[in-house]
Amino acid sequence: MNMKIRKLIIWPKNSVFPPREVKFELDKVNVITGASRTGKSAIIPIIDYCLGSSSCSIPIDTIRDYVSWYGVILQLGQDQILIARKVPTGSKPSDDFYYYKGTSVTIPPVLEDKNASTEDVKHSLNELALLPYFSLDPDEAPQNSFKARLSIRDLMGFVFQTQDIVANQNILFYKTHAHEHREKLRTWFPFILGAENLEVLKARQRMQVLERKLNRLRRELEKERAISKEWKSNIFGHLMTAVDYGLVNAQFSQSDDPERLLGLGKELIERSPDRPRIGEGQIQASNEELIKLDAHDDDLASHIAQIKNRLEEVKRLKVGFTDYGSVARKKADRLHLSRWLTDVAQQTETCPVCGESSHPNALNEINKISAVLEEYENEASKFQVIPTTFDREEQRLKQDLEDVLEQRNSLQERYDWLIQKDEQARHSFYRNKEMYIFLGHFRSSLERFEKLIEGGHLENQVQELQDEYDQLKPLVNEAAILRRADTATDKIAELMLSYLQHLDVEEKYRQSRPKVDIKELAIKVRGNEGEWHFLAEVGSASNWVSFHIAAMCAFQEFFASLPGSSVPSFVIFDQPSQVYFPKVTLVEGGEKEEDFKNYEDEDFHAVKKIFKTLSETFSKPDASWQFIVLDHADKAIYGDIENVHEVDEWREGRKLIPTEWYTEV
Repeated sequence: MNMKIRKLIIWPKNSVFPPREVKFELDKVNVITGASRTGKSAIIPIIDYCLGSSSCSIPIDTIRDYVSWYGVILQLGQDQILIARKVPTGSKPSDDFYYYKGTSVTIPPVLEDKNASTEDVKHSLNELALLPYFSLDPDEAPQNSFKARLSIRDLMGFVFQTQDIVANQNILFYKTHAHEHREKLRTWFPFILGAENLEVLKARQRMQVLERKLNRLRRELEKERAISKEWKSNIFGHLMTAVDYGLVNAQFSQSDDPERLLGLGKELIERSPDRPRIGEGQIQASNEELIKLDAHDDDLASHIAQIKNRLEEVKRLKVGFTDYGSVARKKADRLHLSRWLTDVAQQTETCPVCGESSHPNALNEINKISAVLEEYENEASKFQVIPTTFDREEQRLKQDLEDVLEQRNSLQERYDWLIQKDEQARHSFYRNKEMYIFLGHFRSSLERFEKLIEGGHLENQVQELQDEYDQLKPLVNEAAILRRADTATDKIAELMLSYLQHLDVEEKYRQSRPKVDIKELAIKVRGNEGEWHFLAEVGSASNWVSFHIAAMCAFQEFFASLPGSSVPSFVIFDQPSQVYFPKVTLVEGGEKEEDFKNYEDEDFHAVKKIFKTLSETFSKPDASWQFIVLDHADKAIYGDIENVHEVDEWREGRKLIPTEWYTEV
């Protein structure tokens, strides 16, 4: 992504002073040189903060105490974007942002109101970077946060080389010392390198969903198949039971075609009787009497339910009547004051409310209030006593309920007498009950039998999902993705080797190409014995910083060759010369920066190689990136190097935060 830093802006807390602007060239090596404690190392945390960091690493005290907002102007193609963020409160980052995008941005002299939040800014930057809008985990489970949607925040690892990283033998990328950032960058690295695209990621996510569905359906299918082995004997047993109940007259055997057995089962369900159809030759007259009693019992049960419902309705009406009367009485009580006002108004010429005598219509208005009161009182009086109609209806229904319950008790006594009298009737009674239980069970089982006989809907679902999975599988060819990722890292390693030719490393590291390990997010080098070793096993900080410089240059060149890379095209190095110029000269008990002009030794030339290497990257055919270097080294080292632009020199009282902001009287 062709995103570079145009300006860094800091708004003072005291609006008397204008904002502090630090301007950068887009296609140059921008250098801010200066003494210690001038604010150079605060630039990376400020830019990171403005780009939506969830934490704030900006140094406390002066750089926070006298500042109201921090801002950055990004150059994105032909557009400029101003992103400003309010100074944090204590240790809590602010969620107040000011966001503006246009062909040209004018810096407001004062910022007061926000127009965006952290999520708004990150969402806008994610869209500009054309990042995937989905995660790699379809369920988006919290424990898989490293598979969450790739954010512009995750790409900051490629653009910031802070003091503790630029010469670090263990960490190559910004913030990857934290497990979450490390795992997420590792997970998304194939996409970042172009080994995967949006089509592949969508296919991979869909395949994960399909795998889970297929596993679940296959487990269900195995259960169904286990059941299907016994389905034929089961349905045959059901039909034989139906014969015993006199429900099926057809002749059949267990060897019959499954379709015929199923057809008999469907026919049985379709013409199953509402009442037992029992012939005179099968049972005695007492059994017919039981059937009549059964029907009568159903009618009584229905009648009981109707009476109970009616009783509930009467009770609800009584409660509603009482509640409404209570509300009406309360309204009348609240307006009781108007009577008193009327009496007072009739006895005096002054207004009883304000005491003035210039209100001739006061009595008329108060009479209107009294009229309203009377309406509420009349309404409330209607509901003071519940009408006797409700009580009469309630008593009648209770009496009806008692009568019906007595009838049902009497019916139950006749049941008991008949069953005791006739053993055959009792047997037939229970047989009828069992028959209906059987029919209910058979009805619920028939649907499963039908699905099993017709081939099973689960098999069809499994086949459809498997077909879709097989169509997606060629897109997510893990071997092909791995080959593309290896090709990308090999290309980056080749570029690194070309940059190492001009940096201060041991000669053997200029002869053998290093390896970029995206699983470990590390650089490996080949030892004398031919084995690969991590950079942590290599001695000398000068080697470490050289590998970091070469890696960042190689990554930027590689990303520039990709169509539509999402990585911003700038890198900020904070004090890469620290391993060469750590010492100072003591003058009269104080500290003074070493005079780089007096250096004509290996360290001087080693630092100069860093600036030359960065400068020479702009001679590449597709060069479209920006470097910013924050360092103690000055023009004595980089002054004669092409493509190096000195942004500012912070010495002799000149700093990131102007002294007048905090020294005013």
